[in-house]
Amino acid sequence: MCTHTFSSEEAWEKSSNPDTVLTDRQFFDKLTGQRARVLQHWRGSEDFFFCHWEAETESDIHDLLEETGMASSMVSMAQEMHRFVTTYDITDERMIIPPKNS
Repeated sequence: MCTHTFSSEEAWEKSSNPDTVLTDRQFFDKLTGQRARVLQHWRGSEDFFFCHWEAETESDIHDLLEETGMASSMVSMAQEMHRFVTTYDITDERMIIPPKNS
């Protein structure tokens, strides 16, 4: 899971311009590489937005952002998520969080 924020007001405005924004299909196609891809995306009108990534490593995400030219317009924090729960699939299992990496 990545938390992203724009590196400048100009970058935010460019990403919000209705004349130049990508379609959902273009967005997912652009952010699909051999070792990383975006699966889901959440964005409001504030500074932070979130992407659910599938990747072998955090570096693979940053590399793909570099390849697409998007890295220069945002700051990204990637974190591996060990747990996912949803109201669409209740299992009644304990939600145990793995220990922190040392």
